[in-house]
Amino acid sequence: MKFTGSQVIYVLLLACMAVPIASVTMPLFFTIKTFGLTNTYLGMIIPLVAFNALQMLLLWRNYFNGVPDEIIEAARVDGCGSLRIWARILMPISTPMIATTGVLTFVYSWNEYLIPLLLIRDESKYPVTLASTYFMETRSQTPEMVAQEYAALILMTIPSIIVYLISQKWLQSGITAGAVKS
Repeated sequence: MKFTGSQVIYVLLLACMAVPIASVTMPLFFTIKTFGLTNTYLGMIIPLVAFNALQMLLLWRNYFNGVPDEIIEAARVDGCGSLRIWARILMPISTPMIATTGVLTFVYSWNEYLIPLLLIRDESKYPVTLASTYFMETRSQTPEMVAQEYAALILMTIPSIIVYLISQKWLQSGITAGAVKS
């Protein structure tokens, strides 16, 4: 939706993408600790979603800018309000973008190492990226230990591959959607 100041808000949100996650770890930790969410899945999920939201906003905005204005104008002529246009027209045609957003958010979150390392202390709640450190020991490693480490790393990639294969059709069309103006 276009409104006064929407471009300024968009530019400010994009400027936030230039801030590296590592530079906000201390305020992030204290905020999560203040809310009592350290060592919880929710305390890990909220920052992951927040940091991925900016990239997804960029994808969604470019996608919706590629939707012809005539479609929205025709819906307005037929008496649709903004919410109805969104629910009945834009969401059904944005299935590729929903799949793209879901897959990319899953892969980014699945591969995240820093945020779980910062916020989770209970080893039973470690995600696979942190759990894989169990296989890396500081003492001398035997060839069997190295093989176990590599096997664990390969197993970690399987969920990402499965998610990609399941949504491949929508993902490929979603990535190219909005790339070319007609």
